Amino acid sequence: MEWLPINIARLHPLIVHLPIGFLLLGMLMEGLQRWQKHNNYQPAIGLSLLLGTLASIVAAATGWWLAEEGGYEENLLQYHRWLGIATVVSALLLYLGHKAYVPLLAKAYPHLLWVCGAVLFAAGHFGGAMTHGTDYLFERPVAPQKVEDIEEALVYDIIIQPIMDQKCTGCHKPSKSKGGLLLTDQAGLMAGGDSGPLFNTAIPAQSLLLERVHLPMEVEEHMPPEGKPQLSEGEIQLLEWWMINGACFDCKVGDVEDRAAVATLLEAYQAPADHWAKLYLQPLPLETVQKLNAQGLRVEVAAEDSPFLLVNMARDTALNTRSFAPLSKYAGRVIELHCGYSNFSDALADQLTGFTNLKKLQLQGSRITDEGLSVLPKLPHLQVLNLYGTAVTDASLEHIDQLPGLQHLYLWQTDISETGLSEWMKAHPQVIVQREADREVFGTAALNPPLIEAPSTLFHDSMVIRAVSNFKGVRVHYTLDGTPPDAASPVFPDSLVLRETAEIRAFALKEGWNDSEVEQARFVKAGLRAARGELLNPPSGKFQAQGGASLVDLQKGTEVFTAGNWLGYEGEHMSAVMELPASTLLSELTISALSRPASWIFFPKGAIVFVSSDGRRFREVARADWPAIDKDVAEAELKYFPIEFEPVDARYVKVEVRSPLRNPDWHPNPGGKSWIFLDEILLSGPESAFNPGGLQSSRVESSNIK
Repeated sequence: MEWLPINIARLHPLIVHLPIGFLLLGMLMEGLQRWQKHNNYQPAIGLSLLLGTLASIVAAATGWWLAEEGGYEENLLQYHRWLGIATVVSALLLYLGHKAYVPLLAKAYPHLLWVCGAVLFAAGHFGGAMTHGTDYLFERPVAPQKVEDIEEALVYDIIIQPIMDQKCTGCHKPSKSKGGLLLTDQAGLMAGGDSGPLFNTAIPAQSLLLERVHLPMEVEEHMPPEGKPQLSEGEIQLLEWWMINGACFDCKVGDVEDRAAVATLLEAYQAPADHWAKLYLQPLPLETVQKLNAQGLRVEVAAEDSPFLLVNMARDTALNTRSFAPLSKYAGRVIELHCGYSNFSDALADQLTGFTNLKKLQLQGSRITDEGLSVLPKLPHLQVLNLYGTAVTDASLEHIDQLPGLQHLYLWQTDISETGLSEWMKAHPQVIVQREADREVFGTAALNPPLIEAPSTLFHDSMVIRAVSNFKGVRVHYTLDGTPPDAASPVFPDSLVLRETAEIRAFALKEGWNDSEVEQARFVKAGLRAARGELLNPPSGKFQAQGGASLVDLQKGTEVFTAGNWLGYEGEHMSAVMELPASTLLSELTISALSRPASWIFFPKGAIVFVSSDGRRFREVARADWPAIDKDVAEAELKYFPIEFEPVDARYVKVEVRSPLRNPDWHPNPGGKSWIFLDEILLSGPESAFNPGGLQSSRVESSNIK
């Protein structure tokens, strides 16, 4: 074939795809013919099988000649050669069977389709294995191997051979040793190939390997050849650095001279210094963080372009397992969790186990005890733990002892003994333990606001209220009518028993400290107890709460609207009926609602009240319209909407709560379906009308209940 202007054998990689295409096309049309009997694909099938047979003959011939050039693994080559011949034979028999030139072949035609397909697949597989390697289908791109100390890394094993594996061994391996060269190990590199040794020990910069790499792309000897993945400038620079400095196979990076020239490139092989950097997480989309916050959480990104999250649940006294549910998918990204001054307790401690990468945990002022801290060993990377003002004892030190990375521990005003803590500190000198108030930790000498505790913010008869401060020697002053308290206001006793609606405002005071900010909470007395509530139209989505019972159970919802206490209606009004135990004199209905514009939740725009004595015939007694929320009000807000009417005797009350239906024009998604969220509907008579703005006087009793 030397008389031809081109090496026709090297057309094999191109020609070999023709029989595959033609034969597979014929088989596909044969399948369609059997499925769509009304169409006649027979002429096209015959032509496709004929072209496939002819192309397979040419492919087999050019492949046979190409193999004579050598450089292929012998076993794979023989398999591929003879399977190529088998493909020619099976394709010819298939074509003859289709044309029915031989009756026996015509009868065996359906079976020949399967035989030809199997042989074609096998020949292609071994051809691919020769060209790309036997594990080509299962190989994945390999990132640079990371080492803790780059100075101790073996240059050849960690840097050079991986470059060869990625860019060179596709053509220079046992199954395909082009030019007689193997680049899969040290022995192959040292042996060189048909063109001679790769290394020039006298003048390393003129080594054959570097010469071929630096040749222009259009030169045939350039390596890797055109069409193959090329070495990057950085990879070439690393090869030059290694070869010019002796091409040592067992040297460490620290042993090789002129490291400064490749210092930046070597950084790619250096493992990150801390655990969190080793996670290699990508930053979350801003929309994901916004979605979490839209579910009532307080989540922010740790820093710009950081993949980690900070979660703040501080002072939330309604935490439950549902509060943590939206975080489950992203728990591995949370590095700081603040549950201080909340109702976080041992019952919720298991929720912490998912936060395996937590760096800082704040539980100060919570209800956690020794039992709950038993989950600490499941937080192996915790560095900061704040237990200030909790009821933990010496027993908790056994759990804290299992935090290998702990650096800071805050234990002021706990029940841990001085003796026990001193012994623990001797065994853990690396941990900084805070046993008293630190102005840098707890702020300038300002007290934290007292925590106002109560079973609920709604009640029928009476409610016991407590004001809790985690600072000893603190006086809490309060008012009940919504006015700001001062030092002349009454001192909060051990407990208060409320018997009327009240808005409590309280602050903490202690000599030598700045006064705390004012904490406030509203407690509402429902004058009449409804026997049941019934929804006339179902809530939307997952915001079902407990159905109609949620409107009369006095279980107040919180700003965390995903906690399960809210009835949500998307793009529609809400209707419900409340039934009293008996016919009663009514004069007021109060609706409790939530607004959170960022989550498309708005206060209702109005309501209509109907009454009935038999539950069938209702008459309207009042209606109300309320102004739309202002554009500047974007935070979550809870609010009561009272509707007064002339006293009327009734047993059934129906209310239609009117939704805005659509987001206002100023909203980021104007015109989108808006939500209304309701949790309670309170009924009152003339003697127990609800006062939403606070009381002129409130019936309250002091108690020494502990």
